[in-house]
Amino acid sequence: MADETPKDDAAPKKAPAPAPAAAKKEEPAPPKPPSEPGQYGQFLKDHGVASERLFDSCGIETIALDGDQLHTALRLLKNSSEIKLDLLLTVTGVDSTETFDSVYHLWAYDHNNELVIKVRVPKAGVAADHLPCVPSISNIWPAANWHERETYDLVGIRYSAHPYPRRILNPWDWDGHPLRKDYKQPVDGLNDKNPHSMR
Repeated sequence: MADETPKDDAAPKKAPAPAPAAAKKEEPAPPKPPSEPGQYGQFLKDHGVASERLFDSCGIETIALDGDQLHTALRLLKNSSEIKLDLLLTVTGVDSTETFDSVYHLWAYDHNNELVIKVRVPKAGVAADHLPCVPSISNIWPAANWHERETYDLVGIRYSAHPYPRRILNPWDWDGHPLRKDYKQPVDGLNDKNPHSMR
């Protein structure tokens, strides 16, 4: 059997010249929220509760409410036969650039639909030695109890009228809230640089 290695009679090829550096593209502006209220925002408006429509994340209607209207809005959304958002999926917290946000994800079994509600507390209105405060909804959805405790523990949002406002993951005497932008990790035996650590 003959060796069928192809012969390379052609002269060596030159590497292509590098492309000129592309001009920096401007970052696109963040998407603007829809100007008209969505289904849930309109429902609340019709019942006297003001809300602000935010950019819909993943096609899910997202609104912002004032903390003083949170209970009224949630009772309307939960108990209305036409809306019936009857499941609280999560309560989470976000340390945004200018606000602390308490975020609620609600689900309607009957309509297979979801709503995200944000209660924003401006950082400028929170004194340095205080924590942002939002009304607890554990009297409306008992499952919110542990969600709110976790959000307090990690993000530092207090929930007024919570039945047991204690940390849930960190020790009760832990200093700070680990998911806050201003959090400083403590230096102790557990957090010192270890020669075997990848950090």
